[in-house]
Amino acid sequence: MMEHMVHTAAVILAAGMSRRMGDTDKLTLCIGGMPMYQHGIALSCGCGLFSAVVVVTNQPEIAAFAQQRGARVVNNPRAKQGQGTSVAAGTCALPKDTDFCVFLAADQPFLTKEILKLLTETAERTGNIVVPRVCGMPKSPCIFPKRFLEQCKALSGETGGKGIYRQHLDEVTWVDFPDSAAWRDIDTARDYNAAISGVSAEKQDAVQAIP
Repeated sequence: MMEHMVHTAAVILAAGMSRRMGDTDKLTLCIGGMPMYQHGIALSCGCGLFSAVVVVTNQPEIAAFAQQRGARVVNNPRAKQGQGTSVAAGTCALPKDTDFCVFLAADQPFLTKEILKLLTETAERTGNIVVPRVCGMPKSPCIFPKRFLEQCKALSGETGGKGIYRQHLDEVTWVDFPDSAAWRDIDTARDYNAAISGVSAEKQDAVQAIP
């Protein structure tokens, strides 16, 4: 009997409102010589780990780049209602043969292929929801097996996948990582300035507090 090939897909959430960044769309800010959104899309489409990549966005610039990289683009007219709506929109666009789905936030430009590889291998080996954890704190990206994708499709409001895995902790595998820049996400101008200067937000506050 032919062994079933596991299909792990990726959904990139790039339809957020950047409310904490003021009037600036944070995903278009430059990180390492390219707009922030390009990092996660380029990584996901080029790492060779995913059978399909879906990008949820309402921005033509992001959509064009995603399509150039071979990703499927999905709009989310309900984006203002919260991240859960983008998770739902992306999940609904997945191929029917998807066995696992990793949900990535587009504001984590420092994620690496090594991190994604360890998470996907853990999911495929255990068959569980997989959640990375840094210093005891849950992080993104999370991976959900097929049996939870219908719940992902039904999400709405601000709560994303966390609302699902908290209901099924007995089916969660935690993967602990050391703290590093790879886990830095960018929500505010302070986060962005810290990222481009190579200084953590906490250290930046300490420096600014010195007279």
